[in-house]
Amino acid sequence: MSSAGMNYELAQDRFPSIFAADDGDHLAGPHFHKKLELLYTLSGTKTVNVANREYVMEPDNVMIVDSYQLHYYEPSEGEQMLLILPVINCEHFFKFRKNQMLKASVLTDKDYCREKIKPYFTKTVHHGEMDPFTLQAHIDMMLSAICAGIGLETSVHYTLEGVDKILAYIEQNYDKDLTLPHLADHFGYSKYYFSRMFNEMFHTSLNDYLAVTRLQHTFRYFEQHDCSITTAALNSGFGSMPTFYRVLKKHHGELSLKNVKKD
Repeated sequence: MSSAGMNYELAQDRFPSIFAADDGDHLAGPHFHKKLELLYTLSGTKTVNVANREYVMEPDNVMIVDSYQLHYYEPSEGEQMLLILPVINCEHFFKFRKNQMLKASVLTDKDYCREKIKPYFTKTVHHGEMDPFTLQAHIDMMLSAICAGIGLETSVHYTLEGVDKILAYIEQNYDKDLTLPHLADHFGYSKYYFSRMFNEMFHTSLNDYLAVTRLQHTFRYFEQHDCSITTAALNSGFGSMPTFYRVLKKHHGELSLKNVKKD
């Protein structure tokens, strides 16, 4: 699966509640969001990819996906518990780690996970009518144990505020002539520093991110308007149709070309 086919789940970030599930195997295509996403493997193995690094999880392994990290996971024969935590429930976690990053995305010490994490993970998944104070305590204990088990390392570029500003600006201006020099100048960096910073934060190039963002908006525009694919593509920031079809082929393959109505 290509990590370039990413999707920023804006709707997920706007959903204010905890998403919890323990009903079997979970599948997710490439996406990222501001919330924390956690997966606890109950049975079988589970292949996950976080920030372009592949992990094979075994029973009693825990995955944690930090804010805005690109991630996806494949179907399996096993079962997992899944949690997606809103930012409001992770404030102590963000304050603790500041501009640091987790050293890895999967914790593989099975005894540690069973003892220190699973009880709080299970109670959070089944929080039901639990009072907010107790629920937050379980979340804090779970995230604290994960941080202690995985460890943190310094990141000179990464800040949530910086990510928010960059994503918001691109989302508001994707249909304009955005370039690396333009964005670097807008945020007060050299183009070389901005390029390195963007790659570290999103594990993809600015050009690929812009291309996929415009591709997604093209599909959305095409579905919502009675128009040609050319009109949709040009209104979504593509400078020409050859560019659009090149991006489409790169990220969605030959079959997708046959499924798009040409003018």
